[in-house]
Amino acid sequence: MEKAEVIAVANPKGGCGKTTTAINLGACVAAQGRKVLLIDLDPQSGATAGVGMKPRLFEISIGELLSNSAVGVEKAVYSTKVGGLFIIPAKPSLAEVEVQLRRQRGGGLILKDKLESILSEYDYIFIDTSPSLGALTLNALAVSDKVIVPVQTQFYALRGLAQLLNMVNIVRERIDPDLCKVRILATMYDPRTRLSQSILSELRKNFKEKLFHTIIPVSTRLAEAPSYGLPGFLYDPSCSGTKAYQRLAMEVISDEKK
Repeated sequence: MEKAEVIAVANPKGGCGKTTTAINLGACVAAQGRKVLLIDLDPQSGATAGVGMKPRLFEISIGELLSNSAVGVEKAVYSTKVGGLFIIPAKPSLAEVEVQLRRQRGGGLILKDKLESILSEYDYIFIDTSPSLGALTLNALAVSDKVIVPVQTQFYALRGLAQLLNMVNIVRERIDPDLCKVRILATMYDPRTRLSQSILSELRKNFKEKLFHTIIPVSTRLAEAPSYGLPGFLYDPSCSGTKAYQRLAMEVISDEKK
């Protein structure tokens, strides 16, 4: 039986669109008839809130799953407002779990072990990571077939990218050379500014085939959507940001298993 393609969305620099990408890409892929699991691996719980769920109301979240060997992954999965999209939510207490994982032998491989039993139940698993290169991000990279790195076309855009790529290489060397194929996603693009144009040109020159064709534009409506607990295509299906993530979903699906 086919196993899910596991895709981490990661960049240690905050504010680059990781959570927006995880939510909207997951929702748009689910809208194409795929069964999708979204894992919120960030103590800020942005992906959890972004699909309309209150982080503090869950008895079992990703934190309990990672810190308690007796908790099975099935108990941590919840349905969302989007058909075909499920989530393992996060709570702020996940920050304490990360400290525990750093001290624990094999703490970087717990998520990989936990997900093994459900990989055949989903088509895609998207993991929203925290803006750091700690134990939580290591867990995400260790289980992922691919990592999408959102890079905003703004000042300091490439900060953190080299660190992440170095961590990906370490994961490949220590765990599996086939893990974590890297794709770069240009986000927050504003064609009216020379800076956006310049950084996009730099990304195209340096990353070539690693760079997605789809470019995510600056979108006020897309930025508003999480405050209503909705992905973009349920909040405003006609906005430029929603349409961009729909195109990205088709690009990810066509890129499947490559």
